[in-house]
Amino acid sequence: MTSSSRRRAKLSKTSSSVDPETPTSDVRNVDLNEVVDVDEELEEELTRPPGRRKDKRTGKKTVESSSDLELKEDFEDMNCRLQDIRNLGHQRYEIMKERAAETKKFNEMQEARQMEKDIEFLSKPIDHLQGDALILAQMHRQKIQEKYGL
Repeated sequence: MTSSSRRRAKLSKTSSSVDPETPTSDVRNVDLNEVVDVDEELEEELTRPPGRRKDKRTGKKTVESSSDLELKEDFEDMNCRLQDIRNLGHQRYEIMKERAAETKKFNEMQEARQMEKDIEFLSKPIDHLQGDALILAQMHRQKIQEKYGL
């Protein structure tokens, strides 16, 4: 197929679907001698239907209805409840921290008391003990010495 026959095929396809009486955007159907007023064309282009945002603004109500006020009050009540729950959770967390510190302090005191008892036991003489009592006392001393690395 030659390039001239391709052009004719394309022209015949597009021109066959276009009716010469129907105004289209086809450049071949424009009369170049016709005088067109540019201002009229600009006005036609500038006048557009209102957009979505303008339509939304015109539909808004400025006065709140009673159901809106009820919803607002319900929302404020729920917000207050959530704030109370949040505050209670924070207070509970602080109390748990205080209790953990108290428990740690208590455990340290207990360990100190046990250490005092163990030192007292080590300082007592066991020479007077006999038999099983002596064996138990020696085993207890050995455990205490291992515990404190003595």
